[in-house]
Amino acid sequence: MSRVNTAPSIESIVEDLHQLSENEQRSLAAAVLKDQKLEAFVEELEDYLTCERATEEGPAKPFKLD
Repeated sequence: MSRVNTAPSIESIVEDLHQLSENEQRSLAAAVLKDQKLEAFVEELEDYLTCERATEEGPAKPFKLD
């Protein structure tokens, strides 16, 4: 049976990024910043990471005025 290659999802890309060393992450970030074509992808990745961070923080607390 032949294998179908699919595009990686944001989740799998983020998982792979977490496995990189800090220096590797910095090198990758520098390379991405040089390529304007990747701007939309970087924005989507930022949105995903923001949501991931928010879920780790837990549910939002209600805002109360004193």
